[in-house]
Amino acid sequence: MPQTLGGGEKCPRCDKTVYFAEERRALGRKYHIACLKCVDCSKSLDSTNSNDHDREIYCNACYRKQFGPQGYGFAAGGAGLSCDAGHGGESAPHTTPSSGPGSLGGGEQCPRCQRAVYMAEKVIGAGRSYHKLCFRCQSCSKGLDSTILCQHEENIYCKACYGRLFGPKGYGYAGGASGLSMDTGKANEICRDNVSHLAQAQVPSRLANGGDTGNNEMCARCGGAVFFAERIAGMGKVYHKACFKCSACSKSLDSTLLTQHEDNIYCKACYGKNFGPRGFGYGTAMVYTE
Repeated sequence: MPQTLGGGEKCPRCDKTVYFAEERRALGRKYHIACLKCVDCSKSLDSTNSNDHDREIYCNACYRKQFGPQGYGFAAGGAGLSCDAGHGGESAPHTTPSSGPGSLGGGEQCPRCQRAVYMAEKVIGAGRSYHKLCFRCQSCSKGLDSTILCQHEENIYCKACYGRLFGPKGYGYAGGASGLSMDTGKANEICRDNVSHLAQAQVPSRLANGGDTGNNEMCARCGGAVFFAERIAGMGKVYHKACFKCSACSKSLDSTLLTQHEDNIYCKACYGKNFGPRGFGYGTAMVYTE
């Protein structure tokens, strides 16, 4: 090793003399403390994590990433699986040997992204293999498992989206009346086309007797027939759930705040404001000013 300037060796990184006070040894050579860094990530090194390649030094992580084996089974399993070739935008080919005809690098093909699925990232559902990140509902992107998985044609869904998109509709489905919808998208219009014949059979004789009102229950607000699943009774009358609101402010009502004036129903606040007593001692106290 050439001796220069007082007998010190030259640093392989900066080619300057290394004196004893700033010396650090690694890989059989002497470096300045400030020069003993990974050439790729500039991490400070010591004798325990130094690696040499073509006279350059690397930390353990960068050395494995740049020059170590790549593909499934290296870098501690799928968590460290890398196809990085060390060049921007370029991916190294998988080095895992093919396990059979038609396989992609030894893995099955994910139905969602059409890429190879390796064991470390494999999830099985509906008889097919998916990446963990691809195993999501086609509609809402919710993560799936075996307890909530539903399939329609080639796509997978959670139970909620499957029922909403492809399940039966009408009274008796969607968890009872909570899922019954009469909304047509138009203001103040109620449609009953999605009410099954089983639900209509529970309505008294008006529908069965060709228009005879008989004992049929009619909504006191809109005048339409009230089916059992949407029935609410108040003040001796029957209403649809959507119609059981204050006539003044349209607030939804219940038995604790229901009041009546003539043929209309009100919340307690609107009833007091419109029909309650007025004058000093009621409502806001009278204030005198000069």
